[in-house]
Amino acid sequence: MDKIHIPVLLNESLDSLSITPDGFYIDGTLGDGGHSIEILKKLSPNGLLISIDQDQYAIDFVLEYYQQYEAANWIITKSNFADIDRIACNLSPKRNPDGILLDIGLSSRQLEESHERGFSYQKEDEPLDMRMSNELGVTAKDLLIALSEKELSQLFWKYGEEKYSKRISKEIKENISNINTVGDLTRLIYKAVPAADKSINKNPSRRVFQALRIVVNDELGSLEKGLDNSFKVLKQNGRLSVITFHSLEDRIVKNYFIDKSRSGEGRMLFQKYIAPTDDEKRRNPRSASAKLRTLIKN
Repeated sequence: MDKIHIPVLLNESLDSLSITPDGFYIDGTLGDGGHSIEILKKLSPNGLLISIDQDQYAIDFVLEYYQQYEAANWIITKSNFADIDRIACNLSPKRNPDGILLDIGLSSRQLEESHERGFSYQKEDEPLDMRMSNELGVTAKDLLIALSEKELSQLFWKYGEEKYSKRISKEIKENISNINTVGDLTRLIYKAVPAADKSINKNPSRRVFQALRIVVNDELGSLEKGLDNSFKVLKQNGRLSVITFHSLEDRIVKNYFIDKSRSGEGRMLFQKYIAPTDDEKRRNPRSASAKLRTLIKN
């Protein structure tokens, strides 16, 4: 993969932040840098952009790909956006952000260039790792070994909404000694899912891989913490914009924004959410399930 993936809802997310040239902004999910670089282009030398990612491979790519944009007012740091308040305080102690953008989910590069981490169910020879950062201790394979059949079933149902979670977890535990790679796991999942369902749904491994990745990286816990810390560190009338890709993430964001609105601490920019246009969906099928929500701090 020799080019950046297309930033989802790019213009809509930039508009939602209402960027001013001298403002301070945080991109909590750097990824391929598509959103970050467009924010940076709107800033003057007095503005500041902090971009965060826990994936060192993503940071290395951006530093090389965008080296011509190296600037004193663009700081890239390796961390989890859950700690965004601490990061903002350490890197810009005298300023509170005017806007924060979180683009939740896996990037195209992480799927296509996973660096032997097994994010994609199509990379059959890769190990079952799934850690965004090698500083995390537990891999996907560790979960398959350590959790009971019932616990795995609950995990696949809760985080992947997998209706055949019991059948899949039973097949996994009965063959656990033979599971070492992505291909080993996908073949067992394929065996457990009824033939009729295989013909009408996407790859039956998709939901299981999503569930394992979410738990390995504590993605939903990080999102909840990240939302709270982002809102806490925002300046008055600052904006928090979040792009989600599946219902579990979106439910957390939606409920958080509603709670802040009802309490009078914030107000939602959009009555509902912004979705990609039909044209964007055609150009970038990955954007199809994306939803953008924005909360303004009172």
